[in-house]
Amino acid sequence: MTDIGKFLSDVEKIKKHERQNNNGKCDYNRIKNNLRNLFERATSCPIGLPGSIFEYWENTYVLNSTDLSYEPSSDNIAKLGAFLAFLDNSDEDQDLITAEDWQKLGRLVNYEAEDLPVDILQELMMVLVSKGAY
Repeated sequence: MTDIGKFLSDVEKIKKHERQNNNGKCDYNRIKNNLRNLFERATSCPIGLPGSIFEYWENTYVLNSTDLSYEPSSDNIAKLGAFLAFLDNSDEDQDLITAEDWQKLGRLVNYEAEDLPVDILQELMMVLVSKGAY
């Protein structure tokens, strides 16, 4: 299992435990901190950028849902996994990232650039340039 696969599995475990502890219902507001911590720990990238990407994902995809009891949906979990793959310089599931996502990721990387190690910044920038984010 890849690191992304393990991450996705761990997200499903968080949702499963939430449902088990709450009569079969999952409330995103009760699991969001666990998801954020999991996402931030799953990457070797310094915490500022993963936190910013998680917030972008949450605001753009999860909080726009009409019913948070179904969030994060399978599609949204897959998108978060694709963002994690980007942070870890993997091309896994990059087809799930839209042109708008790439542009936003580019802006977030630029914002966090001074806090990133040069090697990580170079890897991220190469991917962003290849995806037309700039």
